[in-house]
Amino acid sequence: MIVVCDTSPIIALAVLDQLHLLDMLFEKVLIPKQVYKELTVSNKQEARKIAVWAQGKVEEAKDKQLMQIFNMMLDPGESEAIALYWEKEGDYLLIDEKKGRKIALHNDIKIIGTLGILLLSKQKGFLLSLKSLLDKLQQSNIRVSYELYKKIVVLAGES
Repeated sequence: MIVVCDTSPIIALAVLDQLHLLDMLFEKVLIPKQVYKELTVSNKQEARKIAVWAQGKVEEAKDKQLMQIFNMMLDPGESEAIALYWEKEGDYLLIDEKKGRKIALHNDIKIIGTLGILLLSKQKGFLLSLKSLLDKLQQSNIRVSYELYKKIVVLAGES
């Protein structure tokens, strides 16, 4: 299975020291070149850790015309992620932003978010506790709504 990643979920997983979960869940993890640039800006949170983990995972989408179309609605990283998803026949697009998720779903793209990765990892036995990671996310500058927090905790069987 192939997952194409957007910026926010990679940052969230890096904050949690859980980037390795993507490697455990998917045969191939792809990071669009534009997303990589966004992730590794020197002042960006967790940039160094992400740069090391991302080695061998960065690819550039070839369909510039498609990216230009999506750039009218999305940021360049999200646009390239969608283009790369189609080019590589991805199984999932890893994305958290509401607008990007909505546009992806409208274009029949299978999406998963940070919390979906954590829940799937718990279900597969790669994580013992999900709640502690959600708490860590809540303490960082990454927003998770209280309703979504409760829902994921219940789905993980940790309520």
